[in-house]
Amino acid sequence: MRGTRVVLTSRDHYKRRTTATRAELVGDVCVATSQERVRVPGRVVMHCGQGRDGTLFLRAGRTWVRIEA
Repeated sequence: MRGTRVVLTSRDHYKRRTTATRAELVGDVCVATSQERVRVPGRVVMHCGQGRDGTLFLRAGRTWVRIEA
């Protein structure tokens, strides 16, 4: 999360991609603003995601993928 912007991801099972959804916090509600499929070098590893200062790092294959909020 950065300010009122957040990024959420969902893994596409057995595929080399993930779906990134960007949202804006409006009052008490998150409103989706955009959605995109992100190609990654390998399958996304569950429980291997780190977020800080509006950046999400996901473990995919043998590397880390950076997604900005």
